[in-house]
Amino acid sequence: MKKLVSRFMAVLMAMTMILSMCMTAFAAEAPKGTLTVNNTVAGKTLDLYQIFTATKNGDNVAYTLNSAYEGFFKNNTRIPGSESLTGEALSEAAYDYVKTQVGTDGRNGAAFAKDIMGWILGNTATVGTTHTTATTTAGSTVISGLEYGYYVVYPLGATDTSAAPGEQDYTSVASLVSVTGDTSINMKSNYPTVVKKVNNKNADDVNIGDTVTYTLTSKVPDMTGYTSYVFNFKDTLSAGLTFKKITSVKVGDTTITKVDAGQEANNTYTLTQDGQNITITMNNFLDSNKDNTGKEIKVTYTATLNKDAVTGFDANKNSATVEYSNKPGTDNKGESKPSIVDVHTFNFTIFKYYLKDATKTGLANAEFELYKTNEAGDAADTNAKINIVKVKDGEYRQATPEEAAAGGFKSDVIVSGTDGKVLVKGLDAGTYYLRETKAPEGYNKLLSDIKVEIKATYDENGKLVSYTVDYTYNGN
Repeated sequence: MKKLVSRFMAVLMAMTMILSMCMTAFAAEAPKGTLTVNNTVAGKTLDLYQIFTATKNGDNVAYTLNSAYEGFFKNNTRIPGSESLTGEALSEAAYDYVKTQVGTDGRNGAAFAKDIMGWILGNTATVGTTHTTATTTAGSTVISGLEYGYYVVYPLGATDTSAAPGEQDYTSVASLVSVTGDTSINMKSNYPTVVKKVNNKNADDVNIGDTVTYTLTSKVPDMTGYTSYVFNFKDTLSAGLTFKKITSVKVGDTTITKVDAGQEANNTYTLTQDGQNITITMNNFLDSNKDNTGKEIKVTYTATLNKDAVTGFDANKNSATVEYSNKPGTDNKGESKPSIVDVHTFNFTIFKYYLKDATKTGLANAEFELYKTNEAGDAADTNAKINIVKVKDGEYRQATPEEAAAGGFKSDVIVSGTDGKVLVKGLDAGTYYLRETKAPEGYNKLLSDIKVEIKATYDENGKLVSYTVDYTYNGN
């Protein structure tokens, strides 16, 4: 009898172990879902918070409130009477609240997403076990192995004050999505951006020595969950551009004043310059702009195209970014994609030659002066002679205003080189008149001025497509 009982107990123990193993295996094989987030850029972080767990039976889905979020939903100002609810009743009330807030097509969920993200970012320890992250890839980001549930998807550091990427036609600081299989969403927010213009254009062409006006435009980002916020403009000028001064910094209609380091206060900025790099630090940004979400931030400054400017198709580039906080409660910062604008200045070539038997032979020592056109555009303005500086034999450029104003300055004469050629640099697109003032010995001067027309074509993005130089002499 004892042996029989012992054998029975042994079989029972074995069955218990088998059942236990089967249940463990069954739990480990619970279904998982995949979420694809479209229109992402590489190297960013997506935070996912599972506010409801879910079970699926055919087409039916049952949602259960994740206990970590009871503090958000047990709030009578959101759900009347919710503070007395528990368990299934609280779950049902919470899910009904979310459905009401989001609406049938999700377009009304921006306010709810902002509300719950603010609560989450203030309760990160509480929701830690419901939180997962993914690093983005270019184009779209696939996150697999997600437990079924209803998630808040927050692109870390993103804001709803910049247009959402792709064809998403409305913005939300975070996205809301149910994952009960394979699903996808589009990014509904974007990261802070800056748009740079030169003379209110995507690109421009000017003379060496001209002053250009740059504008940097951004918006006050959504700062939900932050207790402090960094927002700085960082700008880099090429060697051919000399920074002059900041002329204006504004947030909406409010003028932001410049202060020295150590005097930071609300609605002030600090300027630092390191070589060709300038930084406009927006002081006390969160305190100054907590009620300004979405308002335009505009920085205006001037720079001069200097004697080191590159010419022709080579662009004198200027790029700007914004540096911004991208993780509440930390010093982590992100930086926007650069906004780049080009400034061009152009060249033309003189070739003085005589023609014999269809052969062109260059003539040295022909002397020329260059004039701007008159208002009618049909002759030289004799009061608008362009001051010229010799760079080297056969190469000249327009003088800067500082050079022309210097005591004892005398404009160089343009003189053809030994091959009869001269390169004249540093000119804006437009119309000029070239006048020969002295012919090489044994030759006559030209009978009239040469009309020189420099024309530039840019694409919609501000990139130089082509430039041409047309010469007209005696109507030809």
